[in-house]
Amino acid sequence: MNIENHQEQFNHKDWLAQLYHFMETGRQFFNELFKGLKALSQKGLSEAWRDIRSAVSRLTPQDFIFTALITVTGMFGVIIFMIGLGLFSYQAMLWLQDGTWTEFPLFVVFNFLFENTALHQWMLHPESWLGLQKLFSWFLESIPLSVALMIPGVSIALFMAGILMVALTYRFYQLRNRND
Repeated sequence: MNIENHQEQFNHKDWLAQLYHFMETGRQFFNELFKGLKALSQKGLSEAWRDIRSAVSRLTPQDFIFTALITVTGMFGVIIFMIGLGLFSYQAMLWLQDGTWTEFPLFVVFNFLFENTALHQWMLHPESWLGLQKLFSWFLESIPLSVALMIPGVSIALFMAGILMVALTYRFYQLRNRND
């Protein structure tokens, strides 16, 4: 019994033709998908813009005052952050010039603000609450002023941005669903 081994040869031309056909089908699919998503997004954006214009026309002066107060508070946070970032940049410039890090601990601001006060005297020569004085002193000496400005600054800015987004979204849906 002579069993001949009939192996089919791999046809590169057929394989490439199928690959090109698959790629062309994929290209057509993604073109149609893109066209459909584009049409849906344009329709959705035009409807959203119409809703926004309708809601904005019904805003009250209190809405603008509330928005302005939140925005000013958020900008105050951004300014605090920028001051901290500027101080850090100044420290980095000094380090690049001299090779030594210039420290600005929080204690410098404490001394400036509370010089010749009872709190300052207690910090220098405590007679009671020694543990609290040590904790307070460690905190003021170890926290850099730039970090003490940047963290609260960015926290205030992000918190106010979140409140503004929630307030605007709530007010938008409130005005959109109102029947006048």
